[in-house]
Amino acid sequence: MSEQVDDLQAFLRSLDSDTVHLVGHSYGGFVALLMAIREPRRVHTLVLAEPPLLTLFVSNKPKPSELLNLLFTRPRTAIAIIKFGVTGVGPANASASRGEMDAAMRIFGTAVLGARFYGELSSARLDQLRANAIKAEFLGSGFAPLNTEDVRTMQVPTLLISGQHSPRLFHRLLDRLAELLPHSQRVEMRAFLDTNRNSRNAG
Repeated sequence: MSEQVDDLQAFLRSLDSDTVHLVGHSYGGFVALLMAIREPRRVHTLVLAEPPLLTLFVSNKPKPSELLNLLFTRPRTAIAIIKFGVTGVGPANASASRGEMDAAMRIFGTAVLGARFYGELSSARLDQLRANAIKAEFLGSGFAPLNTEDVRTMQVPTLLISGQHSPRLFHRLLDRLAELLPHSQRVEMRAFLDTNRNSRNAG
């Protein structure tokens, strides 16, 4: 992840503009946040759509003591993180270690998107995910460490986006980010497709 922040930093420095509006989704949102922390003068505004900021709470391979402490301080967040590890990260890593990348992608994608929405992905989108499923990322060191004070002192205006039906983990992570960022706004994307489908059925 740190190498990708380096790449993004080099790209931004190559632009004619001194500042940019930086938008990141999921893993890309984590990278975008790290970039804004590293060099805030280059980021005019920041948009983060459900970045998986697990290291705001625990290390990449959390010890039982970390999870126990989190259960006492933020029980809903702790339960969401444990569930994500047990049903998503752990089994996906095991499948990737056996070279079963389709299985790893399905397990991890279901944990991130939910079974319903992963099941509704188009074949073109699945092909795109398959092309970007890198074994080293499943088996690597995980997410970069994230210092709460670095986030708290960042002055970049930030829009935080979550989805109405996204797994609760991402809502809990954005709750914490909204607490820390001094200049942030939170919005939730509603399920317009559900509304349209219900309207057609009612007609």
